[in-house]
Amino acid sequence: MARYIGPKLRIIRRIGKLRGFTRKKPFRRVFQGRGPLKGKVIPPGQHGLVKLLKTRPYDSCESDYLIRLKVKQRLRFNYGLTERQLINYVKKAKKIKEATGQVLLQLLEMRLDNIVFRLNMAPTIVAARQLINHGHIRVNNKKVNIASYMCKPKDVISVAMKPKSLKLVNKNLQEYYKRMLKVRRTFNLEKTIAFILFKREIVHNMALALQLITQGHLKVNNKRIRTPNYICSPRDVISITTKQGTRIFKLSDV
Repeated sequence: MARYIGPKLRIIRRIGKLRGFTRKKPFRRVFQGRGPLKGKVIPPGQHGLVKLLKTRPYDSCESDYLIRLKVKQRLRFNYGLTERQLINYVKKAKKIKEATGQVLLQLLEMRLDNIVFRLNMAPTIVAARQLINHGHIRVNNKKVNIASYMCKPKDVISVAMKPKSLKLVNKNLQEYYKRMLKVRRTFNLEKTIAFILFKREIVHNMALALQLITQGHLKVNNKRIRTPNYICSPRDVISITTKQGTRIFKLSDV
């Protein structure tokens, strides 16, 4: 089967949002009535509401085969693989004496097109593949135009020193930073407890901040907080319990 080049909204409406596949967002209608169907997504089409009202509780149960099929399809569409490529990656992962699923994800994440996407040089993996095919990307100062190239640790990924390549990648990076700034302003990320702990160097990294919060080692105004997106105010008093003891401080004094 060849790589999918058809309509992308059709895919993400069926198996869910895929960040590496497309940035498009399907329009989803939500049932506003009362009862157990409140908040449910109305199926697309002219008769979507009728289909939703006819559903029964046991109709929404998915079989094990359907669940595994959707997971496989999400992998294939997100990373832009054909069926044969995915089968070859699975065979290669089975030969390694570790968890097959974890090894499979490691192999997929080591692909050059995925790394270019993770570096935010391209908005999607499809766009990253196009950058590579057109010769805009270098690996260890060597031109690589194969999207499935398997990168290794300590490899240096760079952009070709050409005006067109630099302009294109710089444009994608600026769009990413603008998008992240908009998200930060929308969700008040700078006022969340996890971000405050990291920004004010109370913890060394965000992973440690999330671990302290989820494990219940943090209190705000003598109330235990387990949600990292908790919004703080300047007058809040925070106490953190660790192996070294309990540390109490005010946000206004930090």
